[in-house]
Amino acid sequence: MANIKSKEKRRKQDDKKYLRNKSQKSKIKTAIKKAKQYPTAENKNYAVKLIDQAVTSGLFHKNKAARLVSSIQSLNEITK
Repeated sequence: MANIKSKEKRRKQDDKKYLRNKSQKSKIKTAIKKAKQYPTAENKNYAVKLIDQAVTSGLFHKNKAARLVSSIQSLNEITK
């Protein structure tokens, strides 16, 4: 446990940020898996939107996001 008040506050902030980032990454991974399993335009657009938001918030690096988006966009859409 921290002895300095500012360190204690920083630890609390880091814990909150960790949980928020963890849930966001999980949500993005699920969307990517869904887009790859069921490559409809709606699923692809949703996954790309989440990835772009992650870059804006600093969760992903822009090159990683470009790589993920490219892999999603290269999927062929299933025709019924």
